[in-house]
Amino acid sequence: MSPTDSRAEQEAPAKATLFCPDCGHRSRYDGDWMVVEHHGGTHYRCPDCHAQITTRPSHTDRGSPRFFDTYWQAWDRGIRVWHGLLQRFLSP
Repeated sequence: MSPTDSRAEQEAPAKATLFCPDCGHRSRYDGDWMVVEHHGGTHYRCPDCHAQITTRPSHTDRGSPRFFDTYWQAWDRGIRVWHGLLQRFLSP
């Protein structure tokens, strides 16, 4: 067995840490990054050099459950409206 280096364990960043490849800035994903929301996703930029770090896709992709939930809710709402109209016209 080899002895553990406690200093190396303390210097290891948390899993949720993002790194800027251009200037070396590092912070948690919810730290001081500039977050820009776009239709295609969320872009994270470095606060020091403004380099784009990563892009997280939005949840409106075709395979996403939220995509189908949105359309199902719209379909359900439309059916309810038509049902209400039919009841109103057909009731005495």
